Amino acid sequence: MSEQQKILEMIEKGLITAAEGMELLDALNVTSESAPEQTTAITGAANHKYKFLKVRVTSDNKAVNVSVNVPLRLLTTIGEIADKMTAIIPEDARRNMETKGVNISNIDFAKIIEEIINGTLDDPSIVDVEAWDEASKSMIMVKVYVD
Repeated sequence: MSEQQKILEMIEKGLITAAEGMELLDALNVTSESAPEQTTAITGAANHKYKFLKVRVTSDNKAVNVSVNVPLRLLTTIGEIADKMTAIIPEDARRNMETKGVNISNIDFAKIIEEIINGTLDDPSIVDVEAWDEASKSMIMVKVYVD
């Protein structure tokens, strides 16, 4: 399946807005022209060959299940909408995480993106959070990683 189809499916499933999908499609068209140069930058000195930034939000009772895969070659553009990506986490889960001292708005996405592109990110696991959601009586798990 092509990246364009994946983006369209994300829009269809309501994971991103149509405007965000257009930004991704535009970025995909721009980055496809310079993909060979970016492949060298992504593998970097550490020779990590990550292909996707992945965001998974799940719950133990299966009430929440969000899966987003972003091709790494879009990371230079995705930095502009990184704050919007955090919006896929349900508000009640986000509030619950904040009451337990986990504030995802404090994550420096630009620094993480820079390390991924430069190949200097040693641990593919970027963020792992578990928070109890009282409303749904379930544990919400958020995992952000590269693969």
